[in-house]
Amino acid sequence: MPFDVIYQRNENQTALSFDEIIEACPAVLTETASPETSGKYGFVNTFQAMEVLGDFGFRPVNKAQQPSRNPANKPFAMHMISFAHDDDLRNPYNETRPEIILYNSHDGKSALKLFAGAYRFICSNGIVAGDGFQSKMRHSKKTANGFEKLLTDTAESLPRMMQRIATLQETETAANVLDFAYNAAKLRWEHVHAPNEQPETGTFFNTQTLPDLQGARRYDDQGTNAWRVFNRVQENIMRGGPRILSRSEKAKEKGLDWKYRKAKAVSSLPETIRLNRELWDLSNALA
Repeated sequence: MPFDVIYQRNENQTALSFDEIIEACPAVLTETASPETSGKYGFVNTFQAMEVLGDFGFRPVNKAQQPSRNPANKPFAMHMISFAHDDDLRNPYNETRPEIILYNSHDGKSALKLFAGAYRFICSNGIVAGDGFQSKMRHSKKTANGFEKLLTDTAESLPRMMQRIATLQETETAANVLDFAYNAAKLRWEHVHAPNEQPETGTFFNTQTLPDLQGARRYDDQGTNAWRVFNRVQENIMRGGPRILSRSEKAKEKGLDWKYRKAKAVSSLPETIRLNRELWDLSNALA
């Protein structure tokens, strides 16, 4: 069942209760690794990691867990929790809040990772910083006790991330907007010039997609500074809405041709992380 990672927060942006976390992310309470993992796998407990974050003054503000069709996989599924520091929770007037994003699974498919992230209040957008803003700890018996060092490294990167945002806000970038939108679209879809150029099925973007990616959803997002451009494109990539070319297997069987449709929101948790990080890295071109 698809879900929208963006809307897993309290409406007033306050810290989440433990019950709210567990309701959305039952894997937080899991105390053993999936039976499918090897004997070399070192279990890293998400709940204990949350306790360490709490000791450093970070409170959970966002949560999500990747849905699974098999109920037996639910305790081990990929999950993500965002944390804001007490100091930032007490200051609701900042437009953008730095956060630490915890990403983990108990099925052997992902290392425990911490990302520097930012939350933009005006559009409810969560941003995951990319290259240079990630710390990870592989699930092995030798490294399962190193979480505190991981946390301090990530916390120390938050000021650098916020400085990068300040640079984007100060940079006028009208000349680079089209290139940025094109490269952002390539992160999610293949590019074609005409319907007869692509394979028989799939989803693709073309020149009609790019203006949609640059479109502002609210007045405060208009303008040409790099930060606003980045947020407009990021929101349209993640939440969907731009026109794309599409043809499903079912449509092909019925003899139906390619058609334009609105892109759907990203509903995969790993894709949410990947796209956000790669979009952040693309912002280098704007700044």
